[in-house]
Amino acid sequence: MRITIWHDVHRDHYDGYERHHPMLRVFSYQAVAGDPETELWRAVQMFNGPLALLAPGDRATASVYRQRRLRSFSTGDGFSILEAGSTAERFWVSNGVQLLPQTGAFACLAVEGRSGSQPFGEPATYMIPAHGDQIRQGLFEAVTGSEADLRKAIGIHHGVTHSEVVLIPSR
Repeated sequence: MRITIWHDVHRDHYDGYERHHPMLRVFSYQAVAGDPETELWRAVQMFNGPLALLAPGDRATASVYRQRRLRSFSTGDGFSILEAGSTAERFWVSNGVQLLPQTGAFACLAVEGRSGSQPFGEPATYMIPAHGDQIRQGLFEAVTGSEADLRKAIGIHHGVTHSEVVLIPSR
């Protein structure tokens, strides 16, 4: 399963996630298939705990996270999980004590970072006509970087098929 870490980059993110807060994709890694919530709590430990206290595999993942100069996982930040064979990501946010499942994708995506939050992924401007005429931007994990792969990644994020995604060329 792929686990993605999202930083809430709104100025009030320490007060907790709100649907209008922009979420920035900052890191992604592959985890062994298992219980998603168990893996998410493991991720919280990896991105907050001292490296010396982590198991060797977790230490390696956490080291890459820190090499990107990313801040610790905090209140308002989130996770998404894409399980093998799934066509849609599932989302959670932290309220500082719990990981709260979300009913859908993060609605507002950021493409620029702030201190301790570095962008990760392929930038895209797009629409999903079935969700209205809103022009959206975000960062997505497109394996090959092709237009088809990018549309697929956007669809997986929003829980729609790639054919429902319209890419808008950058100028």
